[in-house]
Amino acid sequence: MLFMQFKTGKERYIFEARDIIEVIPYANLKPIPKAPPYVAGLLNYRGHTVPVVDVCYLMSDKLCEPKLSTRIALVNYKGVNYKNEHNATVCIGLLIEQLTETVRFDEADFSDSGVVLKDDPYLGKVVIDDHGIIQLVNIKKIIPAEAQDMLFDSVI
Repeated sequence: MLFMQFKTGKERYIFEARDIIEVIPYANLKPIPKAPPYVAGLLNYRGHTVPVVDVCYLMSDKLCEPKLSTRIALVNYKGVNYKNEHNATVCIGLLIEQLTETVRFDEADFSDSGVVLKDDPYLGKVVIDDHGIIQLVNIKKIIPAEAQDMLFDSVI
């Protein structure tokens, strides 16, 4: 399986590449007044408005820095609009630092981390390579529940 690798601080994480539409360089985003800090802003992507979520902030309470290695991963994200109880799929951007390489692992390479965090359901199994432990991130679970209506309300 193919994965995208990124870092938050010194720690390495991966998520499945099959969820990605495209990875683009960091771009200027239109800020959204009074939005939660993890909402980085809006991206003009080929004439469409795409909300961008700051993964660094969701994982570490630290905003992503606009570095050369900072990227926006555009993904088809399936979420739930809790007001209408409908599923919706929208394109969202994930702002991520050091999102610069792909790696391959087999399903059998992964093992349970031994730790389950109720507040961080997106953290998954781990894999060990020559440089240490890498944790799998489920990007379908990374958006906080309170943000679901904000991101999916207009598409239902």
